[in-house]
Amino acid sequence: MSKNIDTFDENEFDDDLFQKANGLRKEEEIEEKAQDKKKWIGHIVFFAVVLSLFVFAIVRLVIWNKGVDSGYDPNEDTSEFDTEPMDYIQPLNSTQLEGKPDDGVTTIFCFGNSTFADNGDNNQLAKAIGARFDATVVNCGFPNSYQSIKFVEEGSSFPENGLSLYPVTNALVNGDFSEVDAAAAESSDEAVAKADYLKTVDLSTADMVVIMYDLSDYIDHRPVYDPGDTDNLLTFAGSLEASVKLIQEKYPYIRIVVLSIPASGKTIDDFYVDGDIHDLGNGTLTDYLGYEANIATSCGISFIDTYFGVINIDNRDEYLVDDYHLNEAGCNAIADRMKELIILNQ
Repeated sequence: MSKNIDTFDENEFDDDLFQKANGLRKEEEIEEKAQDKKKWIGHIVFFAVVLSLFVFAIVRLVIWNKGVDSGYDPNEDTSEFDTEPMDYIQPLNSTQLEGKPDDGVTTIFCFGNSTFADNGDNNQLAKAIGARFDATVVNCGFPNSYQSIKFVEEGSSFPENGLSLYPVTNALVNGDFSEVDAAAAESSDEAVAKADYLKTVDLSTADMVVIMYDLSDYIDHRPVYDPGDTDNLLTFAGSLEASVKLIQEKYPYIRIVVLSIPASGKTIDDFYVDGDIHDLGNGTLTDYLGYEANIATSCGISFIDTYFGVINIDNRDEYLVDDYHLNEAGCNAIADRMKELIILNQ
C-alpha cells in the first residue's frame, strides 16, 4: 500500500527545523538577559547619581551652617572711618591766561554769606585766605544771603534775593548794581555799606575768586538741581553754574575756587537738624556737596571739599560755633587746606 505524502506522521521528526527553533529560542534568551542587564545598569547609574547629589547637598549644607569668618569684631570702634575728599583742582591753561593784567598785586575776591560776612571787615576766613596767599582780599559776602534765589509767588517779594550769588556776581561783572542796591536797602545798613563798597572795586583785577556758602540753602529747603535747566537760579547748583559762567565769559583768566559746605547742622524749634543725616525735602548736605563738585568739574574750575577734607561730623565741634558758623580754628583749617591745594597763576 502506497504512502500518502500529504498525510502528517507525528512520529516523523525534522531535525533541521528543530535546530532552527532551538537556535531562535537561545537568541531570545540571550537578548532578554542583555535587556535585563541594561535595566540593572540603568538603575545602578540612577541611584549612584541620586546618592552623589544627596552627598553634595549634605556637604554644602554643612559648609553653609559653618559659615565663613567675616572678620567682624563686635567690640571694634566703628565711629571713625576714612572718606576720600572730592577735591578737584583745575589749573588755568595758557589760552585762558592770555590778556591777564599784571599789576604786581595778588587780589582775591570772596563771595558768600556768613562764611565771609561774620564779623564784617574782620571776617576771619577772608583774613586767613589773604594771609596764606599774601593777597589783597575783596570781601563780597553779604549776611543773611543765599547761594540760590528763593521762589516767590506773584505779588510777593523776597528782597534778599538781590544779595544772592548771581545778582552780586552780575553787578561786579556788568557794573549794574540796581538789584543789589534795592535788596541791600531793605536788608540792613551793613548790606548797604557792602553794596557801596563793591562799587569801588574792579573784578577785572582779580587773580582768584573764592565762593563759599554755608548751609542756609539747605535749611531753607532750596532745590538742589534742575535737570531741565542747569542754570536755574532757583536751585543751589544752577545759581553756582550761572555765576561761574558769567565770570568765565568776561574774565577767563580769573582762577575760580569753590569751597564746599562744611559738615554742619542747626537747631530749629528745639530740634537739631544734622545736615549729614537729615533730608529736609531736597536731600542731605552731601547731596548739595555732590552737585557743587559736579559743577566744578563740568565748568573746569577748582573744588575743595571741606566737608570730608577739613570739617567733618567727627571734628566739627572743634571748628564750628553752634555747629553752624566757622570759628577761628575752622577758618584757619580751611585756609591751610586751600593753600595746600591751590597754586596761583597756574
